[in-house]
Amino acid sequence: MENTALDNHMDLDKNKYMIEATHLTKSFNNLMVFKDLSIKVKKGEVLVVIGASGSGKSTLLRCLNHLEELDSGSVIIEGEKLNPKDKKMIRRITTKMGMVFQSFNLFPHMTAIQNVMEAPLVVKKEKKSEAQLKARKLLAKVGLKDKENFYPSKLSGGQQQRVAIARALAMNPDIMLFDEPTSALDPELVGEVLNVMKDLAKDGMTMVVVTHEMGFAKEVADRVIFMDGGKILEQGTPEQVFSHPKEDRTKAFLDKVIK
Repeated sequence: MENTALDNHMDLDKNKYMIEATHLTKSFNNLMVFKDLSIKVKKGEVLVVIGASGSGKSTLLRCLNHLEELDSGSVIIEGEKLNPKDKKMIRRITTKMGMVFQSFNLFPHMTAIQNVMEAPLVVKKEKKSEAQLKARKLLAKVGLKDKENFYPSKLSGGQQQRVAIARALAMNPDIMLFDEPTSALDPELVGEVLNVMKDLAKDGMTMVVVTHEMGFAKEVADRVIFMDGGKILEQGTPEQVFSHPKEDRTKAFLDKVIK
């Protein structure tokens, strides 16, 4: 009898796809968000998804992480197909994906280090000493070594978002999903969050980033997808999409957002 798990692992090594999402369809009541949408993300790739509000970008991320249930289609993470009915499998596979949202969602009654330690302690049952050491290292990684005992109310928006990134990394994810992580920040705080994300990209983290920060997309993305009306209208390297867009809708969007 064939070893399916081993076969999946061998396929992953050969194809190096961390995410394979095919024929995804999602609607809310009578509103179709996207239909027959497919994407693949290679190991270590930084995929940036751009497009106007309401084009389905954030919903796509939430479906990849099973925060929203698909109407149809399949999602394969690191060679394993998600079975929506298998709750244990979903929990196990989705812990491989860290997600950072627009809002920081930090626990207000916990310090920065406590926020970062919480999931490893509760979900992974790590020892407190191990979780604390890892949390300290991650806060240092995002430039907040001196803020570990600060409560969220005493941190700026940019600092809170960096704690949120450290919290996601504390689960040792293989993939990071970012849903417009700088959209709630004052302009002067955007750079400090983007710099952390750039460092993650340099470290080889597989990332899918929904963002309106076109400068970040140009500099860091391996591939850019432009979504409009729930469809992928165009994709390619940053050079191809930003400097030589083929679709009129892409050109019109870029003309509005790039000054």
